[in-house]
Amino acid sequence: MTEGPKTPNRSNLWTIALVAGVIGLAAGAAFWNQIESGGGMGWVGWLMIVMLSLITYSIIFYFGHRFFEDSLDQYIVSDTFSKKHDWIDLETETRESGDRKVDGWVAHYRFIRTMFAMGLLPLIACIYLFWFA
Repeated sequence: MTEGPKTPNRSNLWTIALVAGVIGLAAGAAFWNQIESGGGMGWVGWLMIVMLSLITYSIIFYFGHRFFEDSLDQYIVSDTFSKKHDWIDLETETRESGDRKVDGWVAHYRFIRTMFAMGLLPLIACIYLFWFA
């Protein structure tokens, strides 16, 4: 027997987003302590803090969804990596669910997957450089 499509539990998704947001803010505070507290780097430091916080949020949301919800993957049709003008581009094709709220979560999840794919290695490099080098 095959299972039908799993309906996303929006309260679980909101909880995962809230927890990921809190952890992302905590990571931003930790990076602020490393980057800006010793004299700072100006607007570049603040940009780095915001981007590292967003990358941390995307990682936590991605794995939180994978472990606790895992209902939005059914709307992902394909992922395609392509090279465009010396850049590597990730294109994710999704299908619509028919519910605007679910489609909004699918769009959020699509963005998170892209941030996760593009941001994991820079985040690991920054953690290494700031705390271990």
